[in-house]
Amino acid sequence: MTHGVKSHIREALTSVFSPQFIRHHASALGAVRRRRKVDIAALVYTLILAFDRGATRTLASLRRAYAAATGTTLASSAFYDRFTPALSKLMQKLTERALAKTVEGGTKRQRAFGLFAKLLIADGSLVRLPNALERDYPSVWTNYMRASAKLHVIIDGATRTPERVHVAPGSTHDLSLMTLDACCIGSLYVFDLAYYQGKLFHRIMERSGHFLCRVKKDANFRIVAAAEPRWIGRKHKSILAEMRGRSFDVWVDYEYRHIPERDWTWRHLELRLIGVWSEELRRHRLYLTSAPVFALPAEVAADVYAVRWEIELLFRELKSHLNLEHMPSGNKAAAECMLYASLLALLVGRTLRRQVASRFELTIPAERWSIIFRSLAPLVLDLLVSPPAQRHDLDRRLLRVLRFEAPDPNRRRLALPDRARAVLPAPPN
Repeated sequence: MTHGVKSHIREALTSVFSPQFIRHHASALGAVRRRRKVDIAALVYTLILAFDRGATRTLASLRRAYAAATGTTLASSAFYDRFTPALSKLMQKLTERALAKTVEGGTKRQRAFGLFAKLLIADGSLVRLPNALERDYPSVWTNYMRASAKLHVIIDGATRTPERVHVAPGSTHDLSLMTLDACCIGSLYVFDLAYYQGKLFHRIMERSGHFLCRVKKDANFRIVAAAEPRWIGRKHKSILAEMRGRSFDVWVDYEYRHIPERDWTWRHLELRLIGVWSEELRRHRLYLTSAPVFALPAEVAADVYAVRWEIELLFRELKSHLNLEHMPSGNKAAAECMLYASLLALLVGRTLRRQVASRFELTIPAERWSIIFRSLAPLVLDLLVSPPAQRHDLDRRLLRVLRFEAPDPNRRRLALPDRARAVLPAPPN
């Protein structure tokens, strides 16, 4: 077997960050001062890909996985001493790199979501941490979770792939972690009531973006434009009984103030209020949006908002399949390393999924992929750290299994993003 034979899977994974990239930044950050028994690149790959067969992840299982992959045995103390703030910084740096590469790869293959450039979904989730970390990571609900991290994510709703990721103490509010940048232009943000704030609505619209969210129960907007002239000037709650059994679409005056900044000036936005009648609930579901009627017709608002469930599925994917909540140590650096390792497993998995789907022209559901990726992770780890002479056989075996296991067995069942895309107005050719 010659060393020049190409390894497709290894090439896809190391395109995110190569062993040379890891070693360079590890040296720059002080994560490794001199190379002895521990290869920092192999250690990083082990943290990302070593999924314990038991119920929880442990530092001992990670040490054994490293020894099995590299053939290097380590004393427990020598392995545990590697979990330093510098290693945590390295894992954070690699997460930022992987995120940029994932977004870049997705942008090259991106399809518009109707008349919007992207459908972006924002939300946060609490990750339970050992109680010993409550000073560094105070939780918002200390009665049953004294320490937690807030994982705030903005995903591309079409692919369930993260676009932005922030990690903060659990007591941090989601709104303070919400970032808007160039990807906002022409995109539609979908979020829940945690982001219901006039200042955010204004910022999105100011950056040529749009949003769609539910309406608070105590809201009662004044109607400023409607198909029925007699509604103009009335409060929207006064027409709900009249429109029972039917949906409606009106423009309302949204008033807000910057109360946290102690600014009591009333500001105004003209927004669309969409009432979608639900036969199941026997009442209207109310949505607030800045999107124009031609881009987001009232009859499809509920289908588009339903795509927000994709971010809940992402958090379930991280916690159920990628060990996000398995924190084996009360050491701050170790906990942070494990948190970033789960995110990196997701991101490098997304890169490999995109490569496999493109190579074999497959449709691969995200959560199905995570289950397969987790089960094959030991082989992937062997491929990354093995000598060149062994790589071709490992690569061939992995590709054969992935090609057989990855296709969606429910091809006729449309995913939520595909259902929404099917009912949205199509972009011009």
